[in-house]
Amino acid sequence: MQKISRRSFLKATAAAGAASASLKFSFSDFAEAAEDAPVEKRHTLCNGCSNLCGLFVHVKNGRVWKAEGNPIHLKNRGKICARGHGMVADIYNPDRVTQPMKRVGEDQFEPISWEQAFAEIGEQLTDIVDRYTGDSVVWMEHGVRGKDYADILLDYIGSPNYITHYATCFTAKTNVWANMMGTNLYGDHENSDYMLFVGRNFAGGILPNGMQKVLKAKEKGAKIVVVDPRCCELAKVADEWIPIRPGTDLAFYLAIAHVIIEEDLKDRKFVREYVENFDEFWNANRNCTPEWAEGITDIPADKIREIARDLAKHAPRSFLEPGYHGLNAHYKNSVQQAQMNIVINALLGNMYQRGGLLPSASIELGQFEPEQQPPEKEMGPRIDGAGEDGKYATVEAARGIPQRIPQLAEEGEVRAIFVYHYNPLRTGPNPEYQKKMKEADLVVSIPIDWNETSYHTADYILPECYFMERAEPPVTTAGHVTHDYPQLAMRTEVVEPMEDTKPLIDIMKGLAKEIGAEEYFDFTVEDQARAMIEPLDISLEQLKEAGCLEFRNQSFDPEFPLSGGEPALDTPSGKVEFSVGIYKANGFSGVPRWIPPKVIPREEDEFRLIHGKQPWHSHHITSNNPYLMEITEMYDGTRMWINKERADQLGIETGDTVVVESEIATKEIEVKATELLHPDCVWVPSAYGGFSEKAETAYGVGINYNDFVSEEIEPIAGSVMGQEVIVKVRKGEK
Repeated sequence: MQKISRRSFLKATAAAGAASASLKFSFSDFAEAAEDAPVEKRHTLCNGCSNLCGLFVHVKNGRVWKAEGNPIHLKNRGKICARGHGMVADIYNPDRVTQPMKRVGEDQFEPISWEQAFAEIGEQLTDIVDRYTGDSVVWMEHGVRGKDYADILLDYIGSPNYITHYATCFTAKTNVWANMMGTNLYGDHENSDYMLFVGRNFAGGILPNGMQKVLKAKEKGAKIVVVDPRCCELAKVADEWIPIRPGTDLAFYLAIAHVIIEEDLKDRKFVREYVENFDEFWNANRNCTPEWAEGITDIPADKIREIARDLAKHAPRSFLEPGYHGLNAHYKNSVQQAQMNIVINALLGNMYQRGGLLPSASIELGQFEPEQQPPEKEMGPRIDGAGEDGKYATVEAARGIPQRIPQLAEEGEVRAIFVYHYNPLRTGPNPEYQKKMKEADLVVSIPIDWNETSYHTADYILPECYFMERAEPPVTTAGHVTHDYPQLAMRTEVVEPMEDTKPLIDIMKGLAKEIGAEEYFDFTVEDQARAMIEPLDISLEQLKEAGCLEFRNQSFDPEFPLSGGEPALDTPSGKVEFSVGIYKANGFSGVPRWIPPKVIPREEDEFRLIHGKQPWHSHHITSNNPYLMEITEMYDGTRMWINKERADQLGIETGDTVVVESEIATKEIEVKATELLHPDCVWVPSAYGGFSEKAETAYGVGINYNDFVSEEIEPIAGSVMGQEVIVKVRKGEK
């Protein structure tokens, strides 16, 4: 009997009555075919978050059956978190966008063909470029997965405006590390004896293998200290949780450095040979004592001294976790926090040391260059000002400032916006402000589901096929140079596309054809992949077959750039720069100094609103997943945390509904009164507050911190100051 494909099955079920009447389709035949079909194990990469963990997906009769972790892949080593399992099942979520859509009214759309969508978008884009130049066109996305294709489009029309979501994530860290170190270093968790995590929750923003390494170190006797306003998931397995007043991490760091320097606990040789501008830093901060910091942070001075001494005692096999996020995008002083992270680790002399901070072991890939390149066009300055002379000269142009785009659309500067794999109406500050994007002449969203940005602002929705329905160019996974071999992995098509959706490369080809740029997209994902792996002496077939390859021929113990007393970092001095020249040149302090947070709660009913992840959700992308939302319901996961003593003062108990109010929003939510939170703040998980009516599972569930946050910009790195907001809390009437 011929096997029935999934697409045929769906078509048949859509006309089940007719099929049964004519005897052209039989459910018993389908069941028999499904039962007899073999199970095939295929490789891909998870899409539950940006980690891209390795997956084996088991497929039976063209349908996804189950998934398991790839034991080789460095990010997960055979494990899958709840988010990964949930996102595998999301391929069958009924709230996916199943074909191109065109707005025909307020929150009203009609389905159209791909041909019509491409033709209409192409005509409008061409008109916009002709009338306002390519400088008026913006591409925005979460991460950089679509950058290769976006760059071709933007180069063709003459636009410099590629923007990521990173202003809400880690721009303070990347900006600082590029300027102070010229590179990134990462904690050698498995071999460390002492780890200090500040505002970094490995067990919540989950990296399965990273958490395994932390636990292995703990089993071998390593001490884990977590400093966080909330007793987060990582704190529950740590040796010690120390609550800190939110927004004051910088004072804590300055006091740690003070103890290490004042008590001569620093690594003298490292500081002498590899640090530039130490005296400038110390002269600016020599009065930042633990007693001074105690009054700001709520951490006792003796505890600050204990932590500083323990870090120094265990150095170089100790570190202050650099993190990729932590609080590095949420405060007025986040840049200075990131600077102090480097200062403290440098004082410990743990850089390029086992058990301290290590560089990654990477693979040198080939560069894919399409045969035809768009002719160079004169471009104006970036429309968001990132990296340009003026107000945002120190912001990384490669990251951009996404929170400026709605205002620029309202002012008529931005005329066309392409939004790929990104939902700024829910993951960016102030959704009502974000809605101003619809003032642009053309808004095109390229999502999977009916997210808020698509539903409320897009003129056209071009649905991308699901991550298991498409192939993408290979990605590297970097290990630590001393003990993890670098890897190469590739997302491959596990099942055929279920709906009338397309991979991004095909969407870009369709658009390019309509604007006369078809020749610049005359390549395939396989062409890209072959060019990238050319230096590695492997075939594309080998990579596809394995899913993930480890490169043990790479140098295992390379010569570090600070070896032999010859500094060789990519900084002006070749050393670790305690003072950043570009900051000073633009009117900022080169060295980190104490800067208080922008806002401080003062009244009895006022709190700083902070937020964080839960282990089963990623930002807002997973909030419409019914399986993961079952976990939310099981754990009352939408509740806002409030300190129990403060709750008692306000007459609030666990399970009560409270009113939460900032200058821009008022919401109601149930609360959890707990002693596991600093009294100055309330905490909300970041995954909820959906307001797209077509994403039914997420709609109206919980609240989101972005509802209360303004679109202000930290001027050095361009970050969203997402925790610089005061809310009033009072008991509701429910």
